[in-house]
Amino acid sequence: MSVSTSVKTVDRLVRILDSFSASRPSWTLTELSEHLDLPKSTLHRFLSSLAAHGILRQDEESKRWQLGYRLFVWGSLAERSTALRDIARPVMRDLVVQTGETALLTAYHAEEVVCVEKVESSHSVRLALDVGSRRPPHAGASSKVLMAYLPDQEIDSIIRDHRLPKLCVNTITDRKELEAELARVREQGYAQSVEETDVGAWGVATPIRDWDGQVVAAIGVAGPNSRFGEELAEEYVFRCKEAARRISSALLGPR
Repeated sequence: MSVSTSVKTVDRLVRILDSFSASRPSWTLTELSEHLDLPKSTLHRFLSSLAAHGILRQDEESKRWQLGYRLFVWGSLAERSTALRDIARPVMRDLVVQTGETALLTAYHAEEVVCVEKVESSHSVRLALDVGSRRPPHAGASSKVLMAYLPDQEIDSIIRDHRLPKLCVNTITDRKELEAELARVREQGYAQSVEETDVGAWGVATPIRDWDGQVVAAIGVAGPNSRFGEELAEEYVFRCKEAARRISSALLGPR
């Protein structure tokens, strides 16, 4: 598929989704075909593909097309991430000043860990991880923090669906070893990694909890091995725990 064809396909998908609104929450195939001026056969292929991914659904009785559950999940994640980012950003800036390293805010979604926000250090050599980047949950400090607090069934699904691919020299690829590491993370309240995702990189991270005590994100710092050691690790863990406490308190709001 050429670039122009791909762009055209995305444009059509967006047009289809934009057709749904509060005043028009459902369409028949004929109605939507006329509205978009698309052949029924072409439109039906798009609708079926979107339905297969949970983005649209077709009512079994009326046969009318409606928005699916996945858009609700994405919307909830976007709303939560935006509020979380606004609260976390000033705390992350303080964390960078305290540690001199890059601060990362991550969240778990659909068997992946997403970088929600990043505040970079001023060092010329620093971790390269962009906002929106996705990584497997089994490797890296922030990822392990988030995976450690998932339900056992979710952890099983991750391992079953994605296995435990080796991303770097110290990536944990054995299930029993990973389970022991996740138990250790829960016991000590933080995770640490050295060259689990990137050569020459380390990280530490701690969980952020919401009003129900549920882990909703992780905050951590990361950098090159040349600026890391056991004493620094202890200090960084302390700083990250304090940052997580501040963010969690802000999420609770005034009491």
